Amino acid sequence: MPAPRIERIDVAKDGRPARIKDVAELAGVSPGLVSRLLNNDASLTVRDDTRQAVLDAVRKLDYVANSTATALRKSRTDTIGLVLKHITSPVFDDIVHGAQSAAAEAGCVLLLIDADEVESQSPLVEAMVKAHRVDGLLLQGGYGEGDEILLAYTDMIPSVIVNSVGNASAAGVRLEDELATRMATEHLIQLGHRRLALIAGPHSKASDARVSGFTAAVDGAGIARTAASVVTAGWEAADGYAGVTRALERGPAPTGFVVASSGAALGVLAGLAAAGRSVPGDVSVIGVQDAWFTPYTTPALTAVALPLFELGRRSVMQLLDHVRGGKPDDLVIADPAPRLVVRASTAPI
Repeated sequence: MPAPRIERIDVAKDGRPARIKDVAELAGVSPGLVSRLLNNDASLTVRDDTRQAVLDAVRKLDYVANSTATALRKSRTDTIGLVLKHITSPVFDDIVHGAQSAAAEAGCVLLLIDADEVESQSPLVEAMVKAHRVDGLLLQGGYGEGDEILLAYTDMIPSVIVNSVGNASAAGVRLEDELATRMATEHLIQLGHRRLALIAGPHSKASDARVSGFTAAVDGAGIARTAASVVTAGWEAADGYAGVTRALERGPAPTGFVVASSGAALGVLAGLAAAGRSVPGDVSVIGVQDAWFTPYTTPALTAVALPLFELGRRSVMQLLDHVRGGKPDDLVIADPAPRLVVRASTAPI
């Protein structure tokens, strides 16, 4: 038997979409009954012919429930925003996948937002937050310039600060950055290196934690530190290239470099190659964070792996707790613990 032909009825000359009142009028019932039926109200008792009349009217009018109104009624949109600096950076791949996994498990949509848009005080982002088009924000904090603008949103909407400490309005979810950097430095020390340098991120809470890990390891081994031991650079490849170039100019050249991010380590390897320094023959390099690309650098990069997937996942869980019941406590992810992954870029002195 052929499927019945369903005809779309224009309900207004101005082309406006059908409303629940239009469905009710066509079906010959009240708008309240239509609403209860379409929302699967378990307490509703209705005759089969009435139910069918409503469903036929929905099809004929091409009626679509107003999702904005629904969201307002339940005070939730089931959408959360993840605000990242350098949103296309491969370093954040695991964070995004972890956040996406937790969001999907909770029945939420994850919206990626470039931090540059927020820091430029884009009216689009501000309007989105003020109109409650997202239930909350995951804000990549502790990374330097622009943090003040980013963190201002924690007073407007439920938020979690990703990989940094929290503030009065938002919880923080962070990794054991200090421990990871100490482990990286101690690996070089165990290989016999004594002239060490850290290519650090910009001045920020995340970078400060990694500097603390480096200095704790160096001081613990009784190695003298100089002003050249810590080079403030950044998180990306270009920053690593510039940082290692400055470090080599200061002399005497370090025999071992700890790099505060695997992204910056790409630039460090390129900078050393440009300077004619062999890795690991002349100098060893180890990165903090173990991104998907680190086994494929030349040479393959030794790194301390941090649970980035878990960072994304737990950040979403903390945010949903905030949305549902108020600000949770800060969280430090200690399980799984940082893990040394030895590859070809480090060797004994």
